[in-house]
Amino acid sequence: MRNTSTLGNTTILMRAVDTLRKRLPDRWIVARAIQEPRGSVYRPDALLEVRGPDGSRTTIAVEAKRSVTAAEAAALAPRLTLAARENKASGTLLITNYLSPLARERLNAGGVSYIDLTGNARLSLERPALFIESRGADRDPSPQRRGSRSLKGGSAARIVRALCDWRPPVGVRELARRAAIDAGYASRIISLLEREDVIARDKKGAVTTVNWKDLLQRWAQDYAVTRTNRALTYLEPRSVEAFITRLGSYKERWALTGSRGIPRVASTAPVRAISCYVESPEQAALDLELRSVEAGANIVLLEPFNSVVWERTRNEAGLMCVAASQCAVDLLTGTGREPSEAEGLLSWMGRNENAWRA
Repeated sequence: MRNTSTLGNTTILMRAVDTLRKRLPDRWIVARAIQEPRGSVYRPDALLEVRGPDGSRTTIAVEAKRSVTAAEAAALAPRLTLAARENKASGTLLITNYLSPLARERLNAGGVSYIDLTGNARLSLERPALFIESRGADRDPSPQRRGSRSLKGGSAARIVRALCDWRPPVGVRELARRAAIDAGYASRIISLLEREDVIARDKKGAVTTVNWKDLLQRWAQDYAVTRTNRALTYLEPRSVEAFITRLGSYKERWALTGSRGIPRVASTAPVRAISCYVESPEQAALDLELRSVEAGANIVLLEPFNSVVWERTRNEAGLMCVAASQCAVDLLTGTGREPSEAEGLLSWMGRNENAWRA
């Protein structure tokens, strides 16, 4: 098994070193170090020597892997740091085919540089002073074919919401019951989330830890509020507040999301546009006297992709709003200033878990 794996890793290493050479400024050199890597606990795949134009040089410990999950990245960082110390290397570098946004975050937190073959790269050295950073793919162009690989769809959304909205611990069957889905599918999604390092399980398979902020950000990679849901745009020519006033007497089911769905105690910016879930956007537009437009809209009516958007709604001074977790993912995948508003909401959620989490 080791020999078979090494063949693939050697190819990745050669391609990544070639990529690194192309990214370096003129008169910089990168080459395999003469000494062989060693390690009492963990031995890296190679040592690279980086030389600056002033003659200064340093050694970095390199690990090459065909694939690395976020959980593997988190576990690899301290081992690779130890290996660098034993090899008297001043830096570490992970090379792989693809790194997810969460995997990159785990490496950054552990002080490990990285290069993936889609173009994601971050290399930081003190001497010779060097900093390289570039953005590649945020989705794996060649995902592995085993198990669940995506959080698309209503069933996955129901699991994410159940994990966010209720505190652990929770077993697979209880989670499936809360989410109202098949236990087998729940088990596959939990395995995916464990690889993504957003949950942890005990020996019996129960979920014991949920990093709900990272989980919502991971969900946002496979979800988009105006694409996952059916979105229609309208104009309320008087003001968004006129629309809010009429909503109070609207007899069908509705729930605000986006900027106006943020809890009032966490909201800081004035709202210029409204996003609202309704059962039938066309009928709601007629009843609420909205004008259909392609540009200049200040109202977005959303037909829910799944009934999960109606779960754990909350009453904000007479206005029905989606759950904080649903509002957060809608903002994360929204337009304009909404992603930055999402960060503010997530910070508030972190300080006030009792206000939104059971």
